Amino acid sequence: MPAPMMLNLLAATCLFFSYTPGDSGIHTPQAIQLEGSGANNVNDKRGMEKMAVDLADDFILPLHPDGKSLGLKTKEDYMNYYKNVSDLDLAEEFLNAFFIEKNGVLEHIPTEPPLWFDSELPYEFKKLSDTEMSISQFSSVELYGPATLTIFYKKINGNKWIIDEVHYEMESEQLNEI
Repeated sequence: MPAPMMLNLLAATCLFFSYTPGDSGIHTPQAIQLEGSGANNVNDKRGMEKMAVDLADDFILPLHPDGKSLGLKTKEDYMNYYKNVSDLDLAEEFLNAFFIEKNGVLEHIPTEPPLWFDSELPYEFKKLSDTEMSISQFSSVELYGPATLTIFYKKINGNKWIIDEVHYEMESEQLNEI
């Protein structure tokens, strides 16, 4: 992954993401559930959009309060989880930004989670090709200002979708000059 992606991810850590208590308790990670089932072979736009939303939910799930229910403890556990959800370089950068390893166990660094996708808010889905898609969502947190999150997906191994890249575009606000 390019260094600017990591800088964007770290810059966005000051922003909040939306979380509704109880969501992750009923959410089974779709990427893992669909692994090997053939259900990941989605080609129509509606199916691709649902897959994109599910993968976005799965990617951030370990940061949710109920994320411990996934049973992820070691870096190997997390990487095994993320190989079903995202590019492994992206997963490694995410883990390094939000977790610290102590005695072989990864612990969440007490910090604000990144700006992340919220399927309850308006977003734009784009089918870029039969093997690429993206979701973009504008958010504005009063303290930090407006930003756009774009998640890029790619199809690998013939039929498996993963998150390939994440971009944050912080929009500067113009000040009135007198």
